[in-house]
Parts: sequence; C-alpha cells; structure tokens
Amino acid sequence: MVISLFSIIASASNDNDEDGVLNASDDCPYAPGYSTVDRLGCPDYDGDGTSDINDGWTSINPGFAIELSLTSSVDFWDVDHSPDGKFVLSGDDSGYLRVRNATTGALIASIQAFGDPTTQVAWSNDGRFVAASTDAQDTVKMYHASNLTQIHGDISADVGGGDQVNDLAFSHDGEMLAIAIGRSGNGGTNGVVRVINTSDGSVMNNANPGNEDRFYSVAFSPSGTHFVTGGNGEAYIVETTTWTTVETLGTPAGPVNDVAWSPDGERISVCEGWVNSQGGSRLRIYTTNNWVNPQTWSYSTSCLATDFSPDGKQVVFGGSYYQNDGARMRIYDLDSGNNIDTLNQPRPNNCQGTQNNNCGRTYGISWSPDGSRIAQAFGTNDEGLYIWFADLDPDNDGWNTSDQGDGRQDAFPDEGTQWNDTDGDGFGDNASGFEPDACPLDFGTSTEDVFGCQDSDGDGWSNGGDVFPQDPKQWLDSDNDTHGDNYYFDTMLGSNLHFNQSGDAFPLNPTQWNDTDGDNYGDNWNNISHQTYRPTIDCPMPVNCWPGEYLPDATEVDVFPVDPTQWSDYDGDWFGDQPFPATRSDACVEVFGTSYEDRGGCLDSDGDGWSNPSLGWEPKFSIECEDYADAFPFDSTQWCDSDGDGFGDNPLGNQSDDCVGEYGKSYQDKFGCPDDDGDGWSNYPGDAFPNDPTQWNDSDGDGGDFANDEVSSCGDNQTGNNPDFFPTDGSQCKDTDGDGYGDNNVPGGDAFPLDGTQWNDSDGDGFGDNTYGNNGDFCPDDYAPNVEIEGARGCPDTDGDGVVDILDGPNGLFKDDYYQQSDRDGDGWGDNPGRENSDDCPDEKGSSYRVNPATDTNLQGCLDTDGDGWADVEDWDPLDPLQWKDTDGDGYGDNYGYNLTEVFDENLNLTLILRQEWGDAFYERPDQWSDVDGDGYGGNASGLYADAFPRIESQWEDADGDGYGDNFQAGAFQPDDCLTVEGYSYIDVFGCLDSDGDGVSDSEDPCPYDPNFSVGLKSEVTCVITSPENELNNQASSQSEGLLNENALIIIGGIISLMLALIFIAMVAKQAGRRKQVKAMRMEAMVNAELDDETQRRQEWIDYYVAQGDLAKARELGWNEMQATQMQNQPEQNLPQWKLHQMQEEQAQQAAIPNMFSLDDL
Repeated sequence: MVISLFSIIASASNDNDEDGVLNASDDCPYAPGYSTVDRLGCPDYDGDGTSDINDGWTSINPGFAIELSLTSSVDFWDVDHSPDGKFVLSGDDSGYLRVRNATTGALIASIQAFGDPTTQVAWSNDGRFVAASTDAQDTVKMYHASNLTQIHGDISADVGGGDQVNDLAFSHDGEMLAIAIGRSGNGGTNGVVRVINTSDGSVMNNANPGNEDRFYSVAFSPSGTHFVTGGNGEAYIVETTTWTTVETLGTPAGPVNDVAWSPDGERISVCEGWVNSQGGSRLRIYTTNNWVNPQTWSYSTSCLATDFSPDGKQVVFGGSYYQNDGARMRIYDLDSGNNIDTLNQPRPNNCQGTQNNNCGRTYGISWSPDGSRIAQAFGTNDEGLYIWFADLDPDNDGWNTSDQGDGRQDAFPDEGTQWNDTDGDGFGDNASGFEPDACPLDFGTSTEDVFGCQDSDGDGWSNGGDVFPQDPKQWLDSDNDTHGDNYYFDTMLGSNLHFNQSGDAFPLNPTQWNDTDGDNYGDNWNNISHQTYRPTIDCPMPVNCWPGEYLPDATEVDVFPVDPTQWSDYDGDWFGDQPFPATRSDACVEVFGTSYEDRGGCLDSDGDGWSNPSLGWEPKFSIECEDYADAFPFDSTQWCDSDGDGFGDNPLGNQSDDCVGEYGKSYQDKFGCPDDDGDGWSNYPGDAFPNDPTQWNDSDGDGGDFANDEVSSCGDNQTGNNPDFFPTDGSQCKDTDGDGYGDNNVPGGDAFPLDGTQWNDSDGDGFGDNTYGNNGDFCPDDYAPNVEIEGARGCPDTDGDGVVDILDGPNGLFKDDYYQQSDRDGDGWGDNPGRENSDDCPDEKGSSYRVNPATDTNLQGCLDTDGDGWADVEDWDPLDPLQWKDTDGDGYGDNYGYNLTEVFDENLNLTLILRQEWGDAFYERPDQWSDVDGDGYGGNASGLYADAFPRIESQWEDADGDGYGDNFQAGAFQPDDCLTVEGYSYIDVFGCLDSDGDGVSDSEDPCPYDPNFSVGLKSEVTCVITSPENELNNQASSQSEGLLNENALIIIGGIISLMLALIFIAMVAKQAGRRKQVKAMRMEAMVNAELDDETQRRQEWIDYYVAQGDLAKARELGWNEMQATQMQNQPEQNLPQWKLHQMQEEQAQQAAIPNMFSLDDL
C-alpha cells in the first residue's frame, strides 16, 4: 500500500493539484487549496487561512426537513447541483433533462434527452456543461448548461454487446467526462471507464482496472489527477495521466453502486449493494493517505447513492426501499462517526410489507455548496424530486448556525437571547440573555453561583465563590471547621456503617464532622480518659478501630461511634445508657461493671462475664441458669449450676459437673454425679461396689457386689472388704497357698492351690513343673503320669524299650529306636549290632553311611576321611570325595562327570565344545576312560572303538586313514567323500585323491599332476606337468643336451645329480602325501594345548590350596594324598592315561616325518 501511495505522489518535486504546494508538503495533495493556518494546501472556502475541514459551515445538528416536494408519477433517477447551488439538474423516467430553481422548484429549462429514462446526470464544477445518459442506450449527451443546447453530438458509450452506462462524472475543471460502463447482465463485453475530452468529445482513454466486467460508479478527485470507480466487490484508483491503476480497494463485499471523493481529497465514500452473507450492505469511508477503511456502518438495505458535505465534514448515504433502512438517508459526522441526522421518506409498515416493496428508493443525492440543502431523486413509490433544508437560523436571532461568508456564526443556534461567546465557554456574552457569562473574556464553566467563570474543580461553583476551589465535592463550610457542608460516605455491607467519609455530617457544629454509625452523634470525643480506649489512627474499615479525635470542647459526642444504637455511658463502663433492644445496654447504669453475659455493665468479681448476684438478680438452678447471676461469683471458669449440687456446668471449667442436670456429690472419678455409698466415687459404672464404701474399683471385673447381704468381694482396695490379690487378672482373686498363683485352675492359675511349692503342670501328668518342689516333674513337657523313678519322675519311654527317653542314648538319641540304647563312640550309631542303626565300628567314631539302607551293604559308623559315605577300609580312593569305586580297574573312578568349555580353533575356523572330565566315562571298559567330545567313543587310540577324532563330536571313524571322518550325517564336520580312498583334497570335496596336492581332487582338477593349475576345464587348460614323470623327463632331456658338449667327468656328475633329484622328488612326494595328516595332527595338538592350559591352571590352584593347608578345596579340584605321593615318586609313570596317549601320538608323528640325508654323505 505504501508503494501504491508513492506511485501516486511520485516525488517531492510534484504538485499534482497545482495549488503551489508541493506534494511532499501538501496536506491535501488531491485537492487544490490555499489554507495556511491549520493545514497547508487544503480548500479554504472563506479564505481565512483555516481549512474547511476545521472551519466548516454545515450544522453539527442539521435537522433536515423537506422544504420542497416535486412529486411525480414517474421515477426520478439522478440529481446534481449547479456549482453555485442555485439550480438543480434532474433526470427521470420520461427521458427529460430538467433544470429547476433549487429554492422554489420553478422549472428553468428542460429538454427530452432520450426516449428512454434519463438515469444519470452531471453538472460540471466550472458550470459550463451538463451531461445525461440512459442505461437503455450506449449513448451520452453533453449540453451547454446555459441553454441546454447539445454539443459534440451523441457520444458513444458502446464497448461491445450487452453493456450499459451506469454513472457519469465531470472532473473539477470540467475538462474531462468519465463514463462508467458495465455489462447489463451476465453476458456481454467487459465494461470500461471511458474518459471523454469535453472540448471536442473525443475519447481520451478506456480504462479497465482489475479486468472488471462491469463498473457501477465513478468520481474524480478534486485535483482531477485521479478518479475512483466502483466495480463488483472492488473499487479502483486510476491516475489520469498514465491511466494506470495505483490502488485497489478490496474490502467491499458487494457491488459498489456509488462513490464520492471528498472536497479536500482526503476521503472516499463507498456505497455498497446488498450482500446476503452479511445481511445487508456497508457504508464505507477510505482515507487517501494510506488507503485504509477506518469507518464502516451497517445498512440494512442496498446503498444506491452517496455525497459529501461541501466542507467535507459530513457524508450522506441513501438506499433502496426494504428493511429498516428502506426510504432513508443517513448523515454521519466524520470526526465522531456518529449518525447525526436521518432523513425519512414515508415508510408504511416500517418498509416491511408484502415483498418489501411498499417504500421508495433514493436513486440520487446532491448536497448544495452552502451545505443547507440536499436534493434527493426518489422512485418506486412516492416518486419525485425532494429538496431537504437545514434551517441556518432556527432561533431567529439573525445569526446563522454556520458562517455563510459574512463572518457571523451563531454560537447558540437554538437560543434566541444569545449568539456570541467571546471566550468560547458555552455561555453567551449578552448580559440580559439566557445564562449570561459573568466572565465573558475568561473561559469558565461555573453554573451555580454565576455562569461562565473559572471553576477549577468543576463542581459548578466559580473559584471566587467556592470555599474549596480544588475540591469538586465541596464549596461551602457553614461552621468553618474546614470540612465542607456536603457529607459523603460509603456504607459497609451488612453493618450500614459509614466509611470513606468526607465533608461534614454536622455542618453547623464546628466540633463534629464524622458520624460513622449514622446516629446523629459525632465521632469526636471530649473525655481525655478515652484516649486509652480510642487510639487516634486512620482505619479504612471502621469496625476495626475507633474513629474520631479528642476535642476538649466537643459536643454531640458519640461514646460508641460504631454502634448506631448507643451514644452515652454515665458510669464509664462502656455499656451504653440506651436501654434494650439497643446493643450493649447497661443493666446497672450508675455502677461501673464489666459483666456482659447475663446482663451488661454490672459488677463481675471473677471477670467471667456473668454478674455477681444482687437483690432481685439471683442464680437460678435450672436449664435457664446462663441467663441469670453467677452461681460461682469468685470462680472465673464457672457460672452456671443447673442442678444445684455445687459443681459448675462449664465442661472446661474447674470441677465441672459430669452429670449436668442430675444432683450428685461424687468427686473422685467424676464431679457432681450420684454417690450412694458416699465414698466419693460415682455410682456404677464409676463405683464397681456402689453399696460398699470400702471398695469402689474392680480393674479386672471379677468382683461382685451383693446388695442383699451387703457383702462385696474382689475389690482393688487391699485394705477394704474381701480384696482382690490379683486386681489386674479377671480370672483370679484368692491365693490360698500364697505362692503368687490364683486358686482358680485356669490358664495361669494354680494347678496345686494347696501346695506352695508347685503351681504349674504343663504336661498334665500330675507332677508339678517345679523340678525341686514337692513331686517335681523331670520332664515337665512330656506326659508320663505313672513314672515315679527318682531323677526321671514324669518322663516318658517313647519306644517302650524300658529306658525313659532322657536316658535312652546320649541326650535321648534313641528314644524312638527300640533296639538301641547306647553309643560308646558318640558317632550317632547304636552299639547293639545287627540292627538298622547299628555301628559297624562301635569303638571308632565315624561318619560312613548307607545311602539306601535297604540295599546298600557298605559299613556305617566307620572312619570316612573324604566324607563320601564310604568307610576308608572299603573306599577305592578314601581321599577323593567324588570317587569310591573303580569297577574296570583302569585307575579312573566310576563316578563320571564333566564341565563343558568352548575352544575356538582358528585353523579350522570352528568352535569346539569339549568336556573337562573327572571319573571314568567307560567305567566297565578298562581300555577307555575319556570322551572329551562326548560322542560316545573313547579317546584312547590304543583301546577298542577308539575315537579317530577325539575332539570333534560329529566324527569318530576314519576307515581310509586320510584324516576325514566317515560320518556323513547333516552337520558332520568335513565328511570324507571317498570313504575307502586315502586322499587329501579339501577344496571341492574332502578326502579324495589329490596327486598334485593343490587341494582339488583329481577328478575335478584340469591338471591333476600340476599344482599350478587347479581351475578350468581339462580341454581348455594346458598343463605343464601331465604325469608324475613329466618333470623328471624334462630335466633329463636338458641334462642330455649338456652331455653332448661336456667331457666325461661332467657326464658322470650329471648322472649323479639326476639320481639325487629323483631321490629328492620321491621324498617331496612322500611329504606331500602326509601334508593333510600333519595338518590334522597340528589341529589336534592345538586343541590339546588348550586342554593342557586348563589342566595346568587347575594344577596350579591345587598346589596353591595344598600349600595353604586348605585340603578340602584342593580335593574339590581332584587332588588326593595317595596320587600326589605316587606322582612325586614316579612322575612319568603316574601321568594320566590320556596324557601318556598324547605323548605317544606326538612321538609317532615325529617318527613319520622322513629325515633329509646330507649330500656330503654321498
């Protein structure tokens, strides 16, 4: 938008409106003007230097009324004023163009311009021309305004098919005529704004901004440098030199039926048609300095016409016939935005009749140059031309409401006795007129004492007559106490007390001004002693403090300024003299007192609020006691005694009555409750023995009070009648034998009430639990009523062997074994032989045992050093807790076990899962004991069914001895593809013949004897070596050629060399045949090395534990004393069989490698 603005005002060097003020400084760049005071370069009608917009002449309260009605039977379509405002031009359905006197309506001239309705008219601003058009023809006609003679002939407005003329507008200098052309319906040619040169009728430009299909309205800027045209939902600003569109106003939602450009060029009014979505139309104002839409008014009917007042301060809109705004013109003040006048044509049924067609339409509007009249072209109903007039001197005092060029303007247009206001304060200078200004040269607003003088506080009283000129709420002080006579306050909700007080509640009493409680007695006091009770502090909420101040001579004093029912206090006890129902009334007006509960202001010795008894005011022993005198005048915690027993009713006070309303004298457990036996304890449940004054408490509830014979029993008082020796045990009362246990034979009671040495019999066998008392029980927890044996009295014989349990074996070990009674060696096995628990070594403490006594025959109760349950004398290895038998006699115990470990073989690229074993894997075969790979074949190569691959679980046999296993099951490691042929191929197949040792079997090798060729088809590869003898023949041929040229010695040497070569080749071939076997042996050696490392680590830990003396942990790792001794004496002979076997294999492999002979030996 800023870019568009700068495209209009191109640079500071331009003066678009040619008023001598450059655009950059011109406040009205779209209108020529000569104002200099308030704005520069704006229209100034009266030439006083102030622009019209600030020196206007239209009335702010116009009150337009119909001055002239020229009714007709045909619709009037358009109207325009002559530049001097004396005449009006109109067009109507008859096709006539008429000029009338604007005041009288007299017809001055007329001409029938068209056979169709004349729908648009315009009068040039220079007064020379008038123009007319019809929407039924593509023709515009221009006339001399002076005599209505046509010039330039018919001016064409034809731009194609289906078009029509919608509006006409002259530029302000009369040099151009703009014609708004648009489609007449949905079809036809796009419309244009055609601009005509009025001097010759030629076409200056056909503008089509926005590529619109129709243009409804057009208006020039006062400068003539631009025009605005309204389309269907947009309005466009077009520059008239280059004919470029400089701005698009896209806010309108409907067709822009009319537009107007204000006289100062600063505003554009847009008259918008009906839009269903917004329920009416909008009346819009745009500002030309930034093209915004600051003012918009809703209009309930379609807007059809608009115009500005001549001073640009107001705008008028007129519209169609329906809804609330039908047949109405509205005038708006542009400064305030207010609707200041509404011009109504007849509006039957509020324009809401059948089909909304019972009101008329305003087709055209023209505001006269003097601002006093508005011409209205009206149709549909009440057709005609109407002139509306705003009376410029409604009070008939000879002064117009606006300056009509004579410099006179009525400051009071509706008051005939006033017209001038020199100081502009709204009060007239005429001293004999209405509300005359007492200070005509000094602006003022006073109205109460005089008019028009200064009133600084705005209270209506002039400063000279106002005692408080800076306080708008005060102006008089009748008692001269500096508090104004006007009394103001806020009322506190709920209490009606006054706060935020100002002014004087007592305007005639200089010692009082505030009355907080509103009782007509003032807050100030005259008693100096009140200082203690009434601190002089400000308080926003008067219920929280005492208002007022101390004045020795104060009168009309309110002693209770926050209590509207009290104001005096004769005895000074702060209870008011005003009687009930006033609050805090003094019942003893002449006696100082502080009581307030039963009556106020009487003597209260204990200060509890209840007054002392006095003649005629005694305590009352009833439920109404709180309304009477203090029953305990010297006890501040008690005041009421409803039952008269001497104990107060206040539960929080001293010796409060626990039985209020019931007379009683108890004082021990409760106060004031009935006490029949007079022992101080209230009757039951307070007194367990209400008829026995020597007993009152029965803590365990086992006593009884027998009213008939007046005998009680088992009371807690040990000095009273029949005391309870067990006051906290409800099951006991007496103790005849004095042993501390009650006579009642109940749990916890005395089982022997007449025997002081016995009281308990846990097993119920008749013998007391106290072993050293009379007939003491030696087995107090075991029932044995018939055992009278001294030292074993009351003890049972569970197994019935004649020996009581406590004597039946050590600590009664054999109390459940009929056949055993003793254990000489103390190992838990009985000495009586031949029985299930008998000791096979009765004089030797031992721990051997039978796991299954029913089937096992090994010794029990004998020495078992390794703790495996087998006696040393029959344990195959008495020092190894994991072994005790070697069935096959191969030196490995029958108890076999192992732990699995993983070993990765880099040569085979294979992870081996091997066993770390103990015991004999084949305990019934003396030739095998180990199965490291767990495949069920022993690792001893010299034994039967030896494992050819002791470290590989998936292989165990190798019939042809080539190192590849015979197992061909899925997942087996490197299965032999030639089971009966010793071969060492490993690339295409495993274990087949490979003569050249290149890894590819002869059957797939294109050169089976040449190790340098192993890939390709035999028919496509040329082999250097084609048989085992080719290489020897080639060498022999070469040597033969040498023999022809050498002497005999050299020939002999060659023969010797040939023999040596043959021997060497044979050895190489032999070694190549062994290559795979050596590789397999190396693989096995690596695996064995892993196991050796594990064995070595295990042996190191054994050695460590033996050195530390921790033989138990050493045994857990397989160590025993006998083997250790044997290995120290015969280290090689005592190696494990698998180790010896490994050593033998390594020696055999070394022997299989042929020795190279020395050439020197030849």
